[in-house]
Order: sequence, then structure tokens, then C-alpha cells
Amino acid sequence: MQILENENIFNIEDAKVVQPIAKRKLVLVKIKGNALKKFRSLLSEQYPIVDVESEDEALQLVDKKHDSISAVLFNVELCKKSGFWLQQKLNEDKRFVGIPNIAVSAVPNSEDYKLCIAAGANEYFEPPFQKELIHLRITNCIKGKDSATFSEVEKILKELPSNIYLKDAEGKYVFATHYWHHLHTENDPNWTIRGKTDLEIREDKENALKAMESDKELLRTGKGTNYVIKEEGEDGAEYLELIKRPVFDENGKVNGIIALINNVTEVQLMKLQLEKRSKTDSLTGLLNKQETESEINNIINNATDDTSGALMMIDVDKFKDINDSFGHAAGDRVLTAIGNILQRTFKGMDIKGRIGGDEFMVYLRDVQKSETALKLATKISDKVKRLFPREPLGSCVSLSIGISIFPEHGKKFEDLYRAADTALYHVKEHGRNFHKVFSPDLKNLQK
Repeated sequence: MQILENENIFNIEDAKVVQPIAKRKLVLVKIKGNALKKFRSLLSEQYPIVDVESEDEALQLVDKKHDSISAVLFNVELCKKSGFWLQQKLNEDKRFVGIPNIAVSAVPNSEDYKLCIAAGANEYFEPPFQKELIHLRITNCIKGKDSATFSEVEKILKELPSNIYLKDAEGKYVFATHYWHHLHTENDPNWTIRGKTDLEIREDKENALKAMESDKELLRTGKGTNYVIKEEGEDGAEYLELIKRPVFDENGKVNGIIALINNVTEVQLMKLQLEKRSKTDSLTGLLNKQETESEINNIINNATDDTSGALMMIDVDKFKDINDSFGHAAGDRVLTAIGNILQRTFKGMDIKGRIGGDEFMVYLRDVQKSETALKLATKISDKVKRLFPREPLGSCVSLSIGISIFPEHGKKFEDLYRAADTALYHVKEHGRNFHKVFSPDLKNLQK
């Protein structure tokens, strides 16, 4: 669907304005009469034209519509009478710095060009008027002013902490306000990003390739994107948020990319910390019950024919008595110490969690034999018994552990849990302070 409004055509997609594609206008201040008729006709072949009758009218128009105006062309005789009032106003206002003002005389070989240039005019025309020369000089004048404006904007943007950059239709950099430390600049003060690709300048080649693929997709579809990347450096991880948007030419074709890079490390670390807190037990640092069961379920559900493992259900013996005799602070010390033992003993891809007050759960990956699980259970039990060696508390701390083997005792988490819990029940019913692997006869004993 297309909407025509104020002579600018907008492409509408998903209720979003993409880009105006009409050419910007030339404002002609009293460029009329027989002497200037040809000049105006030549201009109209290349640009949309707005005619105004006075300098005041021209200034009002530029004030309201300066974003859609390429240049202001004024009749030299009119402006001489006003003392070049319009030129002064245009040059004083920073909003109009990118709009050239151009003098047009009906008199050939006049000395008026000196007055016009001195008053701030950016170009001067007089008869005879030649089509190619007029178009070329006006185009160059507009580009020149645009370049000057670009330089001013670039200086302003360099004061911002964010990195703003432009890329061309090939995904090569046109400019960037900052050279961030993760770029490979070779510490050369004359080094420039212009004309280079991400793969040429970024130290992290994996992220560089991702950036280039993202750019290709944006240039192909004309749809912007936002994402966060992680850059590893000598001082640790750094998180960068990239916001990319397409740049369109006058015909609505994507011809580049404008993007913003923000350092969001502090926000991202806080986000990761909050996410970690939601998944972990605050006292021991192990996974909480929900996350422990979720992780184990994920492993089992994605198991292959050669996958094996063991589930341990661990209880602290007579934990209520420890709290009653030594206080809850001592009980917390016991739980924290056991959590540390589990963290140090079971590393890598093993799952460690606290699932209740004095209950822990461990899933061991790639354990094929019950003997291996029993050895590890013995190891952690011995370590727990050696906690607090010079305190009365030390003699009161021990573990009861029930073990089930995947897939022998169950191919679902619920079945493994039930089997390990049955083995744990057996241990607690038979004196505690030891460990047991599930076997079918234990079910009957429990009944």
C-alpha cells in the first residue's frame, strides 16, 4: 500500500513508515521574468520547485520545511535591495546549515558575484545558462553543504558514550564515532575504519561473522534488528547491545546501515545475576528444586541409546536435632559446608541441587555402573563426617544416600526419583549414615 502526502511517497509495511522517496525541493525566491525563464525551466527538469515572492516568505518556508529543502536560490537584485537579509538569516541558524543559498543574476558579466559571495552565498549563476553545468554545480553545492553538515554532526556524536556507525550497501564501514578496544587498530593513530569489514577489524572472528550475516539479512530485507553480543577481553566479559536500522536512498532502495552500539555490561551482569538467583539456592549456591529437576529432566528427555547416569538422593541425618541442639545458625553452617563439598566433588556437567530443607539431589552423567556411584557416595559421606573436627557439632553430621541408575531403574525422571527415594527410605529405616543402590526387592520391603 502507498500513501501520497505532501508530494512525498511513503512505503507502508506492517503499519510502519519505511522512508520518504521523493526528491527534496528547491526554493526559488523571485526567480522569474524573461531573463530567468530558461534558468527556471532547466532546474525543473531535475528538481521539484517551490516559487516564493519574497525573502520573508522564503524564510518562513525554510523554517517549517527545512528537512525537505535542498537549496534556496535567490534573485540577486531582490537581495541587494534588502542588504542580503535572507542570506544572513540562513547562515545564522544552525538548523539551516546544510541548505546552500545560491545567487542567480539576470545580468551577464556582473561584478555582483563578489557581493553575493561576501554575503555568504554558496554559489553564483549568470547568463548564459547551460543545462549540464547548472545541474552539476547545484548538485556539487548541495553535496558540499551536506558534507559540512555531516562533519559537524560527526563531531557532536563523538561526545556521546555510544558508538554510532554507518555501513554501505556492501556492509563496509563508512565511519564510526569511536574505535572500541575490541577492534584491531594496530595502535596506529592514522588507522581508519572506512572501507573495512567486521572480519578485517574485529578480534573476535566468530562475532564478526555473525555481524556480517546480520548485515546481509538487513540489507536484503530492509528490516532492522537488535541483539546483544558477549566480547571476551583481558579484563573479563563485556556485553554490547547492537541496534541496526536500514538506510534508504531517494528511490526507497536499501543502500546502507546505520547502527548504535551501547555498552550494557552492567545491566547484563545484573540481569544474569537475577537469573542466577531465580535458579539457585541462596544458602548453598546449588540449584534450587525447580531448576534441579528441570535440568535432570532435560538430560533424560534428550538421552540417546548410549546415555547413562545415576541419581543420588541425599538427606542430612537428624537435621532437626542439630538445629535444636546447636541452633539454626549451626544448621546453616552444616548445609553450606555440604553444598561446598558437592560443588567441589561433582564438577563439569553433573547436576547439583538443594531440593528441601536438609535434602540434596545429584545427577551424575556418564555413570554406567552402580559401583562408581557408590564410590562417589562414600567419598562425599567421608568428607561430611570430617567437617567441624574440633567441635561437638562434628560428631553429629552424617548423610543418608539413596541411588538409582539410568536407564536401568527408570527412563523417566519420576521413575528414577521414585527408585532413589525408595533406596533412601531403606537407609533411613536401617540406621542412617550409609548409602544404598536401588534394587527391586527394596520396593517390597518398603511396602
